[in-house]
Amino acid sequence: MKQSAFRQAGVSLVEVMVALALGLVVSVGAISVVIGNRQAYRTTESLARVQETTRVAFDLMSRDLRSAGVNACSGGVRVMNLLNSPTTNWWSDWTGGLRGFNDTDAAGAVAIGTGVGQRVSGTDVIQIMHGASNALPVRAHNATASATTVGSLSVPAYSIALERPNGQAHSFAPGDLMVVCDYEDTTIFQASAIDTASNSVAHAASTGSPGNCGTKMGFGSSCAAAPVRSFVPGSSVMRFEPVAWFVGNNGRTGTQSSPTSLYRISVRGNGTGTAAPVVEEVVEGVRDLQVWYVLGTDYLTANQITTTANWELVTGVEIRLVIESPESGTTSGAAANRLTRTLIHMVNLRNRVP
Repeated sequence: MKQSAFRQAGVSLVEVMVALALGLVVSVGAISVVIGNRQAYRTTESLARVQETTRVAFDLMSRDLRSAGVNACSGGVRVMNLLNSPTTNWWSDWTGGLRGFNDTDAAGAVAIGTGVGQRVSGTDVIQIMHGASNALPVRAHNATASATTVGSLSVPAYSIALERPNGQAHSFAPGDLMVVCDYEDTTIFQASAIDTASNSVAHAASTGSPGNCGTKMGFGSSCAAAPVRSFVPGSSVMRFEPVAWFVGNNGRTGTQSSPTSLYRISVRGNGTGTAAPVVEEVVEGVRDLQVWYVLGTDYLTANQITTTANWELVTGVEIRLVIESPESGTTSGAAANRLTRTLIHMVNLRNRVP
């Protein structure tokens, strides 16, 4: 018998090495595509977050800036400030409704430092004063020391009774900072009491914190020199809203959080007679705030405007924000490799533009 020889077929070592090399090339290419797509997604998402941060920051800052100048009556041409010791606090010191502080200049609203909520050195601060948009019309004003009946309405002493649009009472509370105005005069005061029966706001002297220096609401050089003034029906009453904007430290660290944010300070009454500043973090990722002010045809920084008279002539504000994405690793060459954009927005002060 003949024994059949079977020949074993297979691949050579060279062929195996070539196949492995080709597979490696394909795998590396696929991994590179996946990594590239993931990086592109992170960059796109970061850019979207920067754009959203920009929209919110510019929108909210613009609302405050456009209203600078106290009220909807006359823009605060003649303003009487009844608040006690007004120069003690930045938010009670009426200087025309707008004031800025450049880079390292000291601002009354917030101190420069490294603590949480403190201002980042080298960034600007802008302080704004304005009246709220939801003004209520005056029904009757009793500027005397005893209750008085006006028509069929009993109005307490030193109180301004307000209309009830759609039957709704006002929402003011003791301690709220207030503005009453007509087309001639504007007076800033603190609500000392509320009377629900007459829907009125009182302006008694030395009640609350800071309280009122007097009860006379006419325009004068001081509380003592102010004449008695009754605001007639058709005048307006609204909250007085001092605010400040700055870039501060938020205390967060790590690869998913930016260490600085845009902050807003507002002043509110606590409902029991005291007004005090409240600091709120608005948006994360704002690294810098720089502000230019339009005075005539010039664009000036805050330290170039040296008088109150010139601050009152500012008609526009240019805001420049440097904003970064909270997530690191979204770009190269920037701080912590975060995607960063510098954006500019121009705001006209509507109470000052002819």
